[in-house]
Amino acid sequence: MKKWLLAFGLLWVLPQPELRAADVESLHAFNVNFPIKPGWTIQLHTRVRTFEDLGAFNQFRVGPILMWQAAPRFTVLAGYYRIDQNTRVVHDSYYLNRAWWGGQYRVVERAKWSLDARSVVERFMSGHFDDYWRIRNRVMINRKTSIGTPYVSGEALRQEGIWYGRYTAGMQWHLQKDVTFGAGYEYRDAPRGQGSHIMATTLQWEAHRHVPPHVD
Repeated sequence: MKKWLLAFGLLWVLPQPELRAADVESLHAFNVNFPIKPGWTIQLHTRVRTFEDLGAFNQFRVGPILMWQAAPRFTVLAGYYRIDQNTRVVHDSYYLNRAWWGGQYRVVERAKWSLDARSVVERFMSGHFDDYWRIRNRVMINRKTSIGTPYVSGEALRQEGIWYGRYTAGMQWHLQKDVTFGAGYEYRDAPRGQGSHIMATTLQWEAHRHVPPHVD
């Protein structure tokens, strides 16, 4: 019981959303994991997003993510994305680079459920705007069931002096031994203006070796 109180307590202290949104969006990710040596995995990550009530292209990104399982419960993470971004309404496109690094720790691990905490620092770089930093702190609860693995998460982000939150819930299924499909819902706050309701899917080919789950 104390572990469950800890898990939900961590979610509760995150920024509370108003659940008002100006848009409905979608995002669809495809990941492939390549084990390079014991404890080390490189993930090739790609993702497409739509916005403006699912009617317009928002973003495409691609890049590698390095995962080093430094301890049984702790994984070091580092990644880079090349991003093709589209602006709202006028639909002007531009490119940006995003580099990030941090770590993920499995706070609780039980036979049927687990709690992960992740903290990362990100750097956004582009000729379209002034470069800036962002920090992210997330907790995620997973539970194994006979029909799949449901999850919920909450995340606090700080960007240019502004705190805001993201909140997700969904389900993952193992389609084959090494292939996982996930579908879920996310409420995403914006540092300025109203947030978005997002429908998300993820298809991932996982490494043959266990690493703590990484969801972005």
